[in-house]
Amino acid sequence: MAQKVPLVDLHAQYRAIQPAIDSAIQSVIERTAFIMGPDVRSFEDEFARFCTSTHAVGVASGTAALELTLRACGIGAGDEVVTSAHTFIATAEAISAVGARPVFADIDARTYNLDAHAVEAVLTPATRAILPVHIYGQPADIDALAVLATRHNLVLIEDAAQAHGATWNGRTVGVLGDAACFSFYPGKNLGAYGDAGAVTTNDAQIAERVSLLRNHGRHSKYLHDIKGYGERMDTLQAAILRAKLEHL
Repeated sequence: MAQKVPLVDLHAQYRAIQPAIDSAIQSVIERTAFIMGPDVRSFEDEFARFCTSTHAVGVASGTAALELTLRACGIGAGDEVVTSAHTFIATAEAISAVGARPVFADIDARTYNLDAHAVEAVLTPATRAILPVHIYGQPADIDALAVLATRHNLVLIEDAAQAHGATWNGRTVGVLGDAACFSFYPGKNLGAYGDAGAVTTNDAQIAERVSLLRNHGRHSKYLHDIKGYGERMDTLQAAILRAKLEHL
């Protein structure tokens, strides 16, 4: 009789750390601070340390992380962003959502990541950013892509949705470009119990702008500086992620 072996066994994962997860959930319920509660900031601080970044901003999903980062970097209508076609559709969706045009470059046959020579071949005067995807947890050749980004004055944004904790030449994914975008979809190696995401960066301006954009452009209560979106990380997911991050 055939036995189904799940690729990701969320039941087993939960049972292994059940007391910590149950305690985290119960704590949020008792405090009732479900939106932007203290666990969100605590998780941001802890995840920033994990990624060795100066800033981490929790958002509603990996897709939101991509879109808000592109917007925070000023990318929009008329711009082109070079990325990989060998990725989940959200990478290209986010580029389209800000009004820019996704341009696909070929991948390296060995790593399945963006090939820097292929990227250079598709650059045009309209190119504003390179968005490599660290596919299957394996970082793209950031050194070669960073040379291109510097040479052509382009923004370099990591799609790190599958690469929490990965390193490239001794450096942690999340600080290899201008900003990095993470997903905490339940099946990820750091997964929430719903949708969640984060943006990491060493650029204070990018972090501040993503923070504004995720919360309707709000600087303080009833004061909205810019047009924004409802893309916050909820407190329950942050509390769960805090508990799970300790075991990653």
